[in-house]
Amino acid sequence: MKQQPPFSVSEFTTWDLSFEQDVALYRSLNLSGIEVCERKLSTDVGQAREQLALLRDSGLQVTSVQPRVHALFKDAMCPHLLDPEERLRCYRQTIDLFAQSLPGQDIPLVTIGGNAPAYNFRLAHATARRLYPDLARYAADRGLRVMFEPLHPILMNADTFISSLDEALHLIEDVDEPAFGLMLDLWHVWHEHAIGSRVRALGKLIFGVHISDWPRQQPRGLADRILPGQGLIDLPGLLGAVAAAGYQGAYCLEIFSAHEWPDSLWRADPTRIIEEGRRGFYKAWESTTCD
Repeated sequence: MKQQPPFSVSEFTTWDLSFEQDVALYRSLNLSGIEVCERKLSTDVGQAREQLALLRDSGLQVTSVQPRVHALFKDAMCPHLLDPEERLRCYRQTIDLFAQSLPGQDIPLVTIGGNAPAYNFRLAHATARRLYPDLARYAADRGLRVMFEPLHPILMNADTFISSLDEALHLIEDVDEPAFGLMLDLWHVWHEHAIGSRVRALGKLIFGVHISDWPRQQPRGLADRILPGQGLIDLPGLLGAVAAAGYQGAYCLEIFSAHEWPDSLWRADPTRIIEEGRRGFYKAWESTTCD
């Protein structure tokens, strides 16, 4: 049997649970780690620090963080802030919170592009290249890192102005900071041409990996994800490519869904979802191919 990599779960996967319930559940299931969604923390800094102290004492590793404001421009989760510099000011506050509450853990934080203002993609790309270097250095000075996550084209102009791996890599190359790398979400990139060989070439640029699967009859909406091994993604091939790139971090189960669907994974028993997700991931891992 191959050595199994760490398996973590994003709090998006168990969206209806509180932060405290997530910590208790993940610990009871002996997970390797947790992706913290800051939206589940109190907006009161003191209370948020107490919540993170609870997490620290649980023994769960924080494998990544989804900041409350995690897009450069407005997105579905935070449409009300329009100024990208103000949005990154909020992001820096998140960096401060986690650097002070969980020091010395080299935690990577997710960021996405958001929507190009007035569809001005030239402005969006130029703004990203202007602002991200300072953000990456700010994180690095506090022992943290920043990951950029390219999203699937179905989310173009809904949550992102960057919807391909190549565009994300060009941004990372232009920012040119050691603390600025890639969040590789397999749901977003699985369909791209020659994706396996391209992933194998990424090397140390991969800071984190999200796993789920793509519905066989196509998504019913922008949030329609299913559990690993139940859809169209060639998980053994892609996981093998990620391993061949040299990535040794955690693989994080990130499930979005919608409550109005009768088979919504957000309405299902969270213990079952995590256990089935873990089994599906490790089954794919045992079948990984690296050639």
